[in-house]
Parts: sequence; structure tokens; C-alpha cells
Amino acid sequence: MDATTRRRPLAGIRVCDLTHQAAGPWCTTLLGDMGADVVKVEKPGRGDGIRYAGDVPPEVGSYNFQGLNRNKRSCAIDLQTPRGRDLIERLALASDVLVENLRPGVLDRYDLGYDALAARNPRLVYCSITAFGPIGPLAQAPGMDLIVQARSGLMGLTGEPGGPPIKAAPPVADITSGIYAAYGILGALLERERSGRGQRVELAMLEAVLSTFADIATNVLTLGTHYEPFGTGHPDICPYQAFRASDGWFVLACLTHAFWKRYAAAMGREDLLADPRFRSNRDRVLHKAEFIPLLQAEFAQRERAHWLGLAERADVPACAVERIEDVLAGPQIRALGTVVERQHPKLGGVRVVGPAVRLGATPSRVDSLAPMLGGDTTAVLRELGVPDHEIEGLRTEGVVGG
Repeated sequence: MDATTRRRPLAGIRVCDLTHQAAGPWCTTLLGDMGADVVKVEKPGRGDGIRYAGDVPPEVGSYNFQGLNRNKRSCAIDLQTPRGRDLIERLALASDVLVENLRPGVLDRYDLGYDALAARNPRLVYCSITAFGPIGPLAQAPGMDLIVQARSGLMGLTGEPGGPPIKAAPPVADITSGIYAAYGILGALLERERSGRGQRVELAMLEAVLSTFADIATNVLTLGTHYEPFGTGHPDICPYQAFRASDGWFVLACLTHAFWKRYAAAMGREDLLADPRFRSNRDRVLHKAEFIPLLQAEFAQRERAHWLGLAERADVPACAVERIEDVLAGPQIRALGTVVERQHPKLGGVRVVGPAVRLGATPSRVDSLAPMLGGDTTAVLRELGVPDHEIEGLRTEGVVGG
């Protein structure tokens, strides 16, 4: 078999998607990229709240929604009605995976928690994404990307020393959590092949973000190190940060002393190598307050291309600080084929960033843009054995939409 005949890794896997906003939807999008049949359950007439992030009609879904919800079907069912709750149970019992990101205990109140469903569908992999986990003093606290960035210490270490805390531009708490949740689900599905049984997968967004501090946290926990905000640099490497040239910003990443030796020579500043304050990386870190202003004053005298040209000839890592629009239009992204365009029935051509992981024989791909609200309700309910006349009655009662 070759790539044209081999099925994608998750082909034949059905996912009951009870998530909203970003962390959960990103998890299920990644599963859809690998071929899973993701059925996104949304409230009739309202849908996922992120559908409203812009001027696009919510039944179509904002461009934020489009970016986070490709490769899914939308089934509009009202969980808060008895018949809607029963339909969601039928979907869950017919699924391989259920993903939810409500507060701990919410689905238990509808008898749709892990224990209740696993008793009737023991092969079910049930993934719960929460802000802070199911136990502890913050278990019931509200949480979303901004809150988790603040509570995790991420904002506290982002920004310049003495300046205000800075939020990361992309929703890193959401995206990281979605990736980890998908990772856990894949592990549970693989284990199911051996045991025949599903299991619960739990992901706390707080822990997902803390995991990105793996090296820093070890220093804090073991040595009691106190870090100031990093700015654009690193507390243990110098020079390794952004500098302003006469016409814009660039980064110089001298990860090793050898890189700095070559760049200093290229600059014609061998005197900095001889200065006892700056002789080694450790010396430069200890005297950063003196060293960095010297470099910044030098870099401000010439344009960015000059300094980057020196780095290229000396084989030292350096690059311009780019804007996202320039990156997306740049030659490297074109070469990789990262941006894909698909046709939407209401929006026309929509361009999105495609899957980041490439499998050689069974590649991920963007089969469809985000679904219309309830656009697949009838098809999904038919698959669950609900006759058309009953579907129409449910639609009339407002139990389902679309």
C-alpha cells in the first residue's frame, strides 16, 4: 500500500466533541486532521461562543472559528433538554472518543460523566480538559487562556524587567492544552488496541503551560532560583536576544561562546572578547547591564541588513523580527505549503494554516473548513438511527437545530 491507498491514522474513529472556545476545539481539530470523524455538538441557535468573534454571521462562524475548527461536522443538540441529553448519550455510546471542556462535574449532573458512559461503552476514551484540574482549591474557578497565562507564571516572566506583565500574542495556554489532550487521546487509543478498553484522559491547562517551563521550573524547585522577566533574552545566555538596528529589530542568538567569538570578530570588536568582564558567557551574563548597552549602541548605527549579513557570513544564528503577515506571505511558508485554501459555501475562498505534523504515508490534511452551525444534524442523527419524522419533531420542539 502507498499513500494513495493507506487510510489515515484515525480513519474510522468517531469523536463526540462537546468542547467550545479554543483548547478543546483545537484538540479535536488535530484528531480530525488525522482522519477522525469529529462531530461537534453545539447549542441550537447559538453554537460555540467563538463563532461570534468578528462580523461574520455566527451560524457561519468567525474567521477565528474557521481557524480552530476545520475537519468537523456540526450537530446542533440542546443538552439542557431531556431529549437532547438522550441524543448526546446515544452519540457518546456510538463513539470511540468523547472530549469535553466544561467545569468539573457539569456532565455528571446530566449522567454523561465518565463513569456513567464507560459502564455502557467500555471502549470509550473520555477526555476532560479543565483550567485547573478536577481537584484542589481552584477546581471550580473559571479559566481561559488569559487567566491561565496569568496563573501559570507565564505572564509574570514575559515582558521586560521592571515593566508590566505581557500576554503572549497567540493563545498558548489553549493551543498547548489542545495538543497535550490530543496526545493523551492517541496514547489511550493505542493502549485500547492491547486491552480492549478505553480510559479517562485528564488535562489541566495549568499543568500544560507549566510543562513549558520544564527547564526553568527545575531550577526554581531545586535551587530556589528567582527569575526576573526574560524580556527578549535568556537569563543564562548572552548575547541571546533582540536588538534594534537603525531600521528595525533583529535577534542575535549566540547560543554558544563560539558563536559570539565569530560574531565579535565579524563586527571588528575583538576588544570585547579581551575585556575580562565579557570573556566568557558566564562573565557576560554577570555583567549584562554593561554589555548589552554596548552592543545596542553599536547596532543602532547601521541598518539591520548589515548586521544580519555579518551573521550569515560568520555562520552565526540571527534573523529579523518578522510580522505574522510577512511570515505567511514569505518564501519558506510557500515552499512548505503551510497555507491552504478551501472554498466555504458562504465565505468563498478561505485560507488557513494547515496541519503542522506531516506523516509520509498517511498525511494529515484539511478536508473541510469549519462547519455551519447544525449543518450536519440530520446526517448525524440518521447515523444514530433516528428516523426523519422524529428528527423533524425534535427540530420543531427546539431540541435540535440546523
